[in-house]
Amino acid sequence: MDALASRRSTRVFTPKALRTMPSSQTGSQTGSPTPRTQSPQPRSMQEPVLATTWDATMPVVAIGQSQTGELHVLDSQAPIAQRHAVIFGMQANDTLVFQGICDICVLKGTVRMYEHESSGQWDRVYSPVSHPLVSLQAQTRADDGVERDAEAQHMYELWTAQNNECEVVVAMRAVDCGLEQLGSVAPAYASLFMGSVAADSEQLVQAIGVPGMTPVRTVAAGLQVLQTPEDWAQALDQASTMPQRLDDEFEPIAPVYAVAGAQGQGKSTFSRMLVNRLVARFGRVFYMETDLGQSEFAAPGALALTMVTAPVLGPPFTHTGRTEAYHAAYMGVVTPKNDPDRYAACVQRLAQVYRDHVRSERARGAQAVPMVVNTQGWTRGLGLDLLYALCQSVAPTHFVQAYDPANSDAPLIDFATVEGCDPQMLWITGMSPDRTQGGDAGDAGESGRRVQRLAAHDMRTLSLLSLMYSAWTAQGTAVWNMHKPLAARIPLKVPICDLVFWMGEEDVPPSQVLRAVNGTLVGVVCVARAPGAGAHEWSRDEIRGLYADGVSDQAAAALSEPGARMLLRSHVRARMGDDAGPVLVPQIVYGMPSLTATTFLTHALVRSIDVRSGHVHLVIPPQSPVVESPIYRVVGIVKGPGPSAFGIDVPVQAMLDGGFAERAMGASSGRHTAARRRRAPMETNVGIQEAPYVSVEVDEGVGASAARARGGQTRRALQ
Repeated sequence: MDALASRRSTRVFTPKALRTMPSSQTGSQTGSPTPRTQSPQPRSMQEPVLATTWDATMPVVAIGQSQTGELHVLDSQAPIAQRHAVIFGMQANDTLVFQGICDICVLKGTVRMYEHESSGQWDRVYSPVSHPLVSLQAQTRADDGVERDAEAQHMYELWTAQNNECEVVVAMRAVDCGLEQLGSVAPAYASLFMGSVAADSEQLVQAIGVPGMTPVRTVAAGLQVLQTPEDWAQALDQASTMPQRLDDEFEPIAPVYAVAGAQGQGKSTFSRMLVNRLVARFGRVFYMETDLGQSEFAAPGALALTMVTAPVLGPPFTHTGRTEAYHAAYMGVVTPKNDPDRYAACVQRLAQVYRDHVRSERARGAQAVPMVVNTQGWTRGLGLDLLYALCQSVAPTHFVQAYDPANSDAPLIDFATVEGCDPQMLWITGMSPDRTQGGDAGDAGESGRRVQRLAAHDMRTLSLLSLMYSAWTAQGTAVWNMHKPLAARIPLKVPICDLVFWMGEEDVPPSQVLRAVNGTLVGVVCVARAPGAGAHEWSRDEIRGLYADGVSDQAAAALSEPGARMLLRSHVRARMGDDAGPVLVPQIVYGMPSLTATTFLTHALVRSIDVRSGHVHLVIPPQSPVVESPIYRVVGIVKGPGPSAFGIDVPVQAMLDGGFAERAMGASSGRHTAARRRRAPMETNVGIQEAPYVSVEVDEGVGASAARARGGQTRRALQ
């Protein structure tokens, strides 16, 4: 990192100066940053603002479903609970904002949401109140040749039978996926998808409401609506329609889009919109996660390269862990500040995997897949050095810089110092630092909806809960099972000798490793599907051979990073002697897995360790039944640092599962009752003593809680 620090640009971000800056200093820039008065959406509304312009007098057809699955038309006054779906007409440029979860199919015309133009297919859309509410915008199309599935075609026939004619026809179907029951596990998030109905929205709800979806007429203080600002739309148009560059051999260069900016500038939202645009153009796109604490597809604590083939229509916790990463590296922390060298190595490895894939696609004559890189929001000091290292590794062809017009000292990448990198610059106005993605906590405007502020740890908690309670249908549809506690899940029983225990930098004595791992959240590591050039590619038979007599010393060394310290099982057995019988000794490595030979799969909860029989019981999220299970490639687990060292831990809501979650929010004693009522909206009179060994209270006194290292407090400006 010292070499990068020496090249760090000392210039700061000044929009006025940048407009006259030579292109040799800033790279090939398009759309220089110009301050504007329009604030980008999502934005926090201070006064009730009209969000839905759809007229309730438009034709509506309510659809019911019999027990045999037959669809039929319901009376307009039928209760909402009886509705299976609603079909309604829209005029061009009409908007509809809603809260909840539903399936949407555009039967005629098109509808834009999340920069995805939906027409003819069913899209599942998630619109929690903690994030900007999804807005549907109707658009007409000249060609009415929409391909519909059987159910959508039947609905369109029911619609036309009512002699209804509209420019755009939309069907919204009720969904029971289980995520709406998140409050049964974490009561603090009970109102994310289900809220009270405001007085000005009652007519709207009665007209087109379905179970699990509530239309919203106006938004008040603290609520947000997902819209695309003008400069965002221009940047998206340029990025998604710009012709591809050619290399020296006149071959098209795969576009690589890096999105950078400080925290709270809307990088993730813009990246999601950009992915949807690119999926519509290329059919698939790679998404590289480089923000350890705010992942999009992978679990927190990992850097991942994921292939996206469908539009992304929800916040991160609605699709965490649903797609196996093409390649991933596990760090087990939420920030790279304690190990920046490994972080830079992980990014470099993911970039190399992407380049290898591009070369293989070009060799067989296929179209190169673009890549979107969402960077972390740490843009000062060491964070800026890591951003330089990222740009040097991924070599972006387009660099999207989010900036705040009110902040004139934001850092700026000087691409003249990055060898072989001359990206097209795109500028977007980010969100103001004083605005939060989740609105003002506790604000309840005239709409009566409670808005919850989602901090970074809340986002990680939601992602982990979504991952741990995930499930699949037989057809491969993603659902959640919030009613089955983790303690009731059937664990994966793995022999201790068949796993490598990577302990990272934790200095745990070998005799205490099993105690240190028991009951913790670990990273599950498997053999990589895409080994690096020159690396050994493990066959299925070789992987099976690892389980013949446990992972051998040679295999553990090949699967670990160079320089890792190992407790060789052969040495332990030699010391025990031949008369000691079978020795159940785990293969312990004080280091991290190899970035080329292994890949991170998912998180797992070590529910128990049976030393007598020599087995580890792992609660692993289920894998999709329609793809080949990667479980056979699992070779070990990684124990990351604890929460005091920015590690990933089991959410307390998962520990309180099994009926204790809501009761745990009550008062177990007279201590902190008033403070707890101020921060916990759901109060009960049942004490937490019914959930043994677990407490959500704040202990008092010296030494009552773990100390957390906060280095560099006097150098906050450089953090």
